[in-house]
Amino acid sequence: MSNQGSGQGTPISESPLTPLERLQLMVPGFRGYKVKDLIRQDDFLVRKAVTQILEEARSIIEANEAAIAQTDPFNPIIQQYEALLSELRKLIMEVYNAPLGDSGMHDRFKVYPEDLENLVKYDLALINSAKSILEAAKSSQQPQAIMSLVREARGYFTERQKLLLPSKLRT
Repeated sequence: MSNQGSGQGTPISESPLTPLERLQLMVPGFRGYKVKDLIRQDDFLVRKAVTQILEEARSIIEANEAAIAQTDPFNPIIQQYEALLSELRKLIMEVYNAPLGDSGMHDRFKVYPEDLENLVKYDLALINSAKSILEAAKSSQQPQAIMSLVREARGYFTERQKLLLPSKLRT
């Protein structure tokens, strides 16, 4: 991780900055949902960053699977890789194709500051979770371990999306 703004080598995820400040350092152009008309843009930037990280992880996992399949095409771990890749692709598509945050929101319901604060926390957790998936892929961890990280990321994304709905529709 980069260490912008801190001279001691502390990773952004462990720095004393607020979640909003950390997210602004991790996602170029992110404004923190501060401007009502730019909520959609900030939502898109966060989802784009997550998608890019997950796509990189997917390509590494595919390469790891291909290397195993080349030497031992009947290895049972290949099925685990296929299940993992299927779940990862679904997550990538869910994040990428999610409705833009705030689409038509201001006409229908009010977005409360505490919802935006929680949205920032979920965004940060989602990006950190995506980075954990990438690191696990780079270190060639077992598919089951990566699968649990994918499920964790999906949970963060699901909760994040609920914040973009009127409170009456959240379950």
